[in-house]
Formats: sequence, structure tokens, C-alpha cells
Amino acid sequence: MKTKNNFQKLIITVIYVTVLLAGTGKSVGTAGAMELLVPTGAKGIALNGANGASVSGADAIYYNPAGISNLGSSVETQFSSYNYIADIGLSYGALATNIGTGTIGLSIKSLDFGDIPVTTANDPTGISGKLFSPQYLTLTAGYSKPFTDRIRFGASLKLINESIMETNANGLAVDMGVQYTHVSLPLNIGIVLRNLGPKMQFGGTNLEQSHQPENSEAGALDESFSIIAQSFDLPAVLDIALTYSPIPGLDLHGNFSNQSFGFNQYHAGGEYSINLGLIEAWVGGGLNGYIVEDDTEGWDEDITKNNFGVSLGGGFSLPLSTLNLGVDYGIKTSDTFGNTGVLAFNIGF
Repeated sequence: MKTKNNFQKLIITVIYVTVLLAGTGKSVGTAGAMELLVPTGAKGIALNGANGASVSGADAIYYNPAGISNLGSSVETQFSSYNYIADIGLSYGALATNIGTGTIGLSIKSLDFGDIPVTTANDPTGISGKLFSPQYLTLTAGYSKPFTDRIRFGASLKLINESIMETNANGLAVDMGVQYTHVSLPLNIGIVLRNLGPKMQFGGTNLEQSHQPENSEAGALDESFSIIAQSFDLPAVLDIALTYSPIPGLDLHGNFSNQSFGFNQYHAGGEYSINLGLIEAWVGGGLNGYIVEDDTEGWDEDITKNNFGVSLGGGFSLPLSTLNLGVDYGIKTSDTFGNTGVLAFNIGF
């Protein structure tokens, strides 16, 4: 009874926070560190991120840390590398393991923007041939524990680093999530607050400038000054997800995503799993849409347009001795940016 009352209090708190974090078009583009919203894992991408109520193991580190403790093996690892929008390279690695009192998850996500010509006021076309390559890195450490056979809680800490030449910004973010399994219905509920943290700000030697004072005499020393960059918020998100299983093997997912600095979204997906001897296979798909509020009418269609279409994917896992090897593939379609295909390798011990 006490656990049930605590869960009801959590629901009330989440509803209150939802109102505080309500996203509108007025806040679009005012947050930074948007790499925190780039999805990981082929299965999560195939289901369009709608499976936060039932996501488990290494996949849960990004989508809902509460699911980290729902491991299929004592240790799970995941690796993937793919090209995101505009050929931005994304590399991802994750590990989840039991530690007795609970389960920890570790992940690293790196974005590589490739080589970009250095341009200046005196060299606006980059004739010098100098190049630079921005690097965005996110390190995540999560912990999850089941409090009963129906409730799991998890939290994770993210270390964020954005480096552009000799200028960088560092930040911290926290995720907190819960998963609840209904006592009598084939229904799971997932709630997660993601990317909560203080503002970030760029600093570094690239922001130091010098110029000759106006109306100065010949031979006067240049004045040195430092540009102070504007601080920026993190893209906080509240996700409320449901998973319903009408028949064995079929899971239907739904997710409402409250965006603090953008349009709210809804996600829907479904997957079907089947055992083929020793092989466990799945196939699924999903879609998402924007919720544009009345007070944002009149905005340019390029801002309110959903640039992503349906997503599809499938995968399998196969036990080999003490290992469990799995391969997942997911693809997210887009007429604007082109399709994004992700191949993820999973190894369980």
C-alpha cells in the first residue's frame, strides 16, 4: 500500500512538472547541447523512441534509466556507428551490468562533424587551407534498481563537452525515470525527465580578440579584449510512455514528449517478437508528430514542419556458449535530411 501511495505521489509531481515545462514555439531554438536529443540504439530508432515504458538493458541508458536493471544477461554491451544529418558521424558505446544492489549503465556518445575550413574576416573563403573539426562528447553513468516486482527507478548523470577549435563548453545533466507494470493488465507505464541541468557557456582563447583603437596614432598598441559568450539552457524533456501487450509477442507503444524548448511531440510504435528455436527475432516500426499550440500560429512552415517520417527496423539475438550475440537495424526516414540507418551490435555475457 505504501509503494502504491508513493507511485501516486510521483504521478502528481510529474503532472505538476509537466505544466512547468510546457513547450511552445516561442522557445524553439533557444536551447543548446541539442546532441543530447540525438537518439541511440537501432531498436529505439526503429520504434521512434516510443518504448520508454518497457525499454531495458543497455538500450535504456538513453531512453529511460529505470529500465537499465531489466537486463537479459549479467552484462550487456552495445556498439553502433552511423551518419546522422549532413553526414555528421555518431559513434556510441554502452555497457550495463549488475552490481548486487542494483544495476549500473555506462555510455559514451561522440559526434564528429568532419573537417571544416577555417574562415576569418580577412579570409572569408578559407583560402589558407586550415581546417578544424568540432567534437561533441557525452558521457553517461546511470544506476537502476527494482523496488518491487512491478516498479523500477533509475537515474543517470551526464557529462557534456562541446569543443570547437580552442573554445569549449562543459556541462552536467541529470535523467530520472520510473517504470511501472500494472498488477492485472498487460500494461507498462514509463516516466522520465531528461537533460535537467544548469546552463552551459562557451569560453576559450578563440574568443580573445585585439584591434587598433579608433583615431589612434601610428604605432599605438592594439587593445585586447575577450568576447563573453551567451549562456544557454539544456533541452529538458519530460516523456510519459505506455506499452500495451494485447497478445503474447506484440507490444504497442505510445509516448508523449513534453519539450521545454520546442514543440511537444507524440510518438507511436509497435513491435512483434518471435522465438525461432534458439534465435529470438523482432520487427517493428514507429512514427511521430508535432503538437503546434495556438499561440504559435503564423510561424513559418519550415519551423513547424515535422522533417521525419516513419521508422522501421528489426533484429535478432543468438546464444553462443556463454555469450548472447545480437544484431539490430533501424532506419528513420526523412525527405528533408535523407534516411538515417543504424546498425547496432549487442553482446550479452
